Amino acid sequence: MLIHHYATTSHAAPDTLDRTENWRYDGVCARAVDDELWFPEPSDKATTRDAITACLLCPVLMLCRQAALTEEQGLGKVSRHGIRGGLTPAQRHAADTSTRAAQGKSGRQLAPCGTDAAYDRHRRNGEQPCDPCRRAHNERNVQVRAETRHRRAIADGCGTTKAYYRHLLAGEDIDPACQAASDAYEQQLTLAPPPPECGTRGGYERHQRQGETACTPCRQANADADRRLRNTGTTTERSAA
Repeated sequence: MLIHHYATTSHAAPDTLDRTENWRYDGVCARAVDDELWFPEPSDKATTRDAITACLLCPVLMLCRQAALTEEQGLGKVSRHGIRGGLTPAQRHAADTSTRAAQGKSGRQLAPCGTDAAYDRHRRNGEQPCDPCRRAHNERNVQVRAETRHRRAIADGCGTTKAYYRHLLAGEDIDPACQAASDAYEQQLTLAPPPPECGTRGGYERHQRQGETACTPCRQANADADRRLRNTGTTTERSAA
């Protein structure tokens, strides 16, 4: 990002950038008619968001960010100006490992930008999370959802029709085991029941429906069923005790 080091709030100081760093002239801010967008007042949250949004579309975003961190290393927060590499002065100060801002209460090194922990830190501090932190946060959310689905699958048992419909209702991807279970269930619903076997009352009735002469085993089974009905009131054959 093309940044001018201004001596006053009027931004009237001369440009002292090294002209050999050609990447700076590819920045979005270098092609802007007015670069005041990148120097909002600290309380102007709307302009700050607009500047960061413009930075996130810049082809030299990471080069700009690295240059800012290198040039400002060790500086205090008030000595940092403007939006550089999509980061506010406070965010660049917090990301500077050479300052106390980058350390926790016990001198512990804080998580760098580009991590989910850094995203949480931005939010706690009331800051706009930088692009790498937002990406890390989104990736973490995807991972958490995947882990939740995996735990649920283990608890409910994937590979069943119940699990298939749970995935379907939740709008989740259906794993092969659940798909196979659903296909088998649907096949059972659509298949016609097998015809009654010969040697049973059902087989005798099948012969009758089809206009056929009942075979001997079926006639015998039908006679046995009639005898049980007269004697016991049911055609079901009782098993021996």
